[in-house]
Amino acid sequence: MQATAVPSDEGASEDDESCSELDTLTAPSFPAEAERAQPGGKGWKYRSDLRYVDQWRVICIDIDRFRTNNRDLLKQKIRHGVPDCLRGFVWQKLAASRDLFSKHPEGLYQRLLREPEAVCEGDISRDISRTFPKHLLFRERSGLGQDSLFDVLRAYSMGFITGLLLMYMDEEDAFAMLAALLDKYQMAGLFRPGLPLLDKYFYQFQRLLQAHMPRLHDHLRAENVDATMYASQWFMTVFTYNFPFEVMVRVWDIFLAEGIKIVFRVALAILTLQQDELFKESFEAILHRLKCSATTLKAEALVCTALSIKIPIGVLKELESEYNDNRRQPT
Repeated sequence: MQATAVPSDEGASEDDESCSELDTLTAPSFPAEAERAQPGGKGWKYRSDLRYVDQWRVICIDIDRFRTNNRDLLKQKIRHGVPDCLRGFVWQKLAASRDLFSKHPEGLYQRLLREPEAVCEGDISRDISRTFPKHLLFRERSGLGQDSLFDVLRAYSMGFITGLLLMYMDEEDAFAMLAALLDKYQMAGLFRPGLPLLDKYFYQFQRLLQAHMPRLHDHLRAENVDATMYASQWFMTVFTYNFPFEVMVRVWDIFLAEGIKIVFRVALAILTLQQDELFKESFEAILHRLKCSATTLKAEALVCTALSIKIPIGVLKELESEYNDNRRQPT
């Protein structure tokens, strides 16, 4: 499902009416999320949602300027969810992915497509049908969705992430987003030999779990359940594997705006929401729950729980330094 057209930010400064509306779009004009969720008579929610989309359209006229002048407000709105019809446009703006086109030779993506054979092309072909197999875009073998996915993966083998991006943008834009993810969001370290970034994330996550839920941390440790056994796909795919679609897109809204911290918060939230059951279970049952129960999670509850978990600024950096110090110590 490709995103519908969005207002162009080109020439916005020449539109006096639009600029005036953007300048006056401040916190009081936005309905609170709780207000939007309350029943208020027939058609009330429908009208409220339309108003919400219209306000986002105004933001999209010049989202870069809005982000500079209203950073906290935009952060709040992103956390409440970007309208689906504008999601592809907003994601590309948050990641600044189109800047790639000015930094690399023109036609880079098309040139890569003309390469006679890509590394691991056989593996890519086998994995295509496993990527969002129930989604309409990718359901048909050799259909538009699968063909587009194959083309992009010939440049970057990140299947589920690429599949998600292709639901909101065309091939070339998805390619640019992947480049931004590998560079700006430092995801390249997740796929290097030895998985160095993933190893660091596991260490940070275990320490955060110990700090936020010490009893659950001790229980999992006593049952010999390590984060490497259940959280690898959480970090490597940013929750695009085996999670409800609404959970995926809500997490990605925040991830592209705020970075890796939301991945740790969502991971802790998953354990928080299930900790009563986890305390009653042993090794096999715990792993089964953590691997399979993701499909039943509700987006609003998960995101709200995640955002309620505070990870102060600098904590991840302190844990990174601790991890690096431990690695330098002789074994």
